[in-house]
Amino acid sequence: MNISNLMLVLTLFLLTGCGSIITVPIDPNPISTDKSTLIIYHEQGFTDEFPVFLDKKPLGHVTSETPLKVEVEPGSHEIYTQVPMNVIDEINNFVAENGKTHFFKIRLELGMWVSNIWTELSPEITSYQVRSHKQ
Repeated sequence: MNISNLMLVLTLFLLTGCGSIITVPIDPNPISTDKSTLIIYHEQGFTDEFPVFLDKKPLGHVTSETPLKVEVEPGSHEIYTQVPMNVIDEINNFVAENGKTHFFKIRLELGMWVSNIWTELSPEITSYQVRSHKQ
């Protein structure tokens, strides 16, 4: 395990016990009827900010307390996150539909030598609970 991964794991363990549980609301309604709406969220409680990419272009950032809601053109797309540590970034292919809201959950699995992060389709939600680290 390299030093940056070790520091990340130690930080996560130290922060896991801190903070209180909050409910993050999500508005599942589409932004418009002529495009597709994406809602990307992360509920594992890490303090990291995850950059999200759509078709190799930056889409926005997600933290455990701030989901991302954006409008995209209908059609086939690739969605993924990219982080600067020893992580395998998995690409998810999906088809965006007019007037529909698509939900994606960012998942991070920490491993001894390498970690894995992916953005997976999720059922519709209206809120989720997460540990807040804000003071």
